[in-house]
Amino acid sequence: MAEHGNAGPPHLLSLKVMRLSRPSFVQTHPIPFEDDPLLPYNSAILRIAQSDLSSGQDAQPPEAPSADLLNLNTPPPAPPPTVKIRDYGLSDLLTLPSSFGNIYLGETFSSYLCVNNESLAAAQDVGIKAELQTGSQRFVLADTLTPAPAPLRGAPVDQTPTRVPLLPTQSAEFVIHHEIKELGVHILVCSVHYTTNAGERRFFRKFYKFQVLNPLSVKTKVNSLYDGKIFLEAQVQNAAAEPMSVERMRFDPTDLFHFTDLNHVIPRSTSEDPASPLPPTTGRSVAAGLVVGASEDGSIYLNPQDTRQYLYMLQPKRPHDPVARTTPTLGKLDIMWRTHLGQTGRLQTSQLSRKVPVADPYDLELLSTPVKILAEHPFAISVRVHNNLATETLRLTLHGVKSKMSSVLLMGPSETACGNVPPLGHVDVELNLFPLLAGLHKVAGFRLSDLVSGTSREIDNLTEVYVWQAD
Repeated sequence: MAEHGNAGPPHLLSLKVMRLSRPSFVQTHPIPFEDDPLLPYNSAILRIAQSDLSSGQDAQPPEAPSADLLNLNTPPPAPPPTVKIRDYGLSDLLTLPSSFGNIYLGETFSSYLCVNNESLAAAQDVGIKAELQTGSQRFVLADTLTPAPAPLRGAPVDQTPTRVPLLPTQSAEFVIHHEIKELGVHILVCSVHYTTNAGERRFFRKFYKFQVLNPLSVKTKVNSLYDGKIFLEAQVQNAAAEPMSVERMRFDPTDLFHFTDLNHVIPRSTSEDPASPLPPTTGRSVAAGLVVGASEDGSIYLNPQDTRQYLYMLQPKRPHDPVARTTPTLGKLDIMWRTHLGQTGRLQTSQLSRKVPVADPYDLELLSTPVKILAEHPFAISVRVHNNLATETLRLTLHGVKSKMSSVLLMGPSETACGNVPPLGHVDVELNLFPLLAGLHKVAGFRLSDLVSGTSREIDNLTEVYVWQAD
């Protein structure tokens, strides 16, 4: 804390600043002992434990249950509790913090300001201005020095005076709040202005510096698949010095994606196909079940340095969207937590990014396959040839390579001309196949070539099909 002001005699006023924070439990150091009436020192130890205000003993024993007058049966009294809070080193008493403590990003900074007249003379036109200065911004939290603006016509007039007189022993109190959104050093600047009885204007200023810490450590890992799906892994670690309960962990994707929250237990009805995929969402997590490992209210308890992993699956809103395939930004994480005594905090990460995979100029996509395939019976599949280039037209052909095919062979001509495919366009092709054996087989052995550039691409595994034995 530093103090500045105009020179002269001692000031008539003093300023007290106290951070408003939640209390904490009084920690004790109980001495474990055996509660045995046969021991000679048992009664003395029990008296010492009961006389300790922080022992957590009940002041009065519980009342005995009333008798049942209709059945003339009196229920037996409940046994006294055997586990006491003192056995865990805590008590049922609360204590206010003796120091400023730690303040973390996402929490709300609250402070109590008190201007007190400790002299024997009155002070006139007392005003205060409180500002919070960060590395890049300055916020005005309280200001009674600036006159209030004139109200609009018809609006109620604010009768609160901007400056007040303070007689001896009188005080003026203020409470300020600010949501912390930046890391690093913060400086609370408090200025007090007043006028003496002689008409002299005086002021003094105090500075309170504190450090804002990061409560969470977020690490991400991105896996991009060939079909455009993206799996986002987020590891959230409690970097604070106290436990916290994560009440909400929400992923907000960009406009190019919808996502599926894979951290919930999704109950399925008996009429629903168990093999059907999870329903994608458009910006909110699936709320059909609890988070895996969460409590009944859906929160995740994290001790200091504990880590919790979350998984999300992203899919482009438009199938085969070239913009979604090449964008580096995925979305943001919105995290809300609460400490063990109810202090809340909220943190939103910056845009999560990924390393954009190298996109092929053209590729092959499977559209449809038959529901049931029989051995030694031909079947047809539909595929789509894509041109992923935004400025060039390609002349593509699809070849069948018999040496690389499995038990599913290509019927008909081994080369299919797709013609000129425009930029970001596609051509649908139907292929006739013949399965030789029953079982699970992969459809492979295709080559996609561009006649303009002379390049080609091998399609090693287009899909997998299950072939049934014919009757």
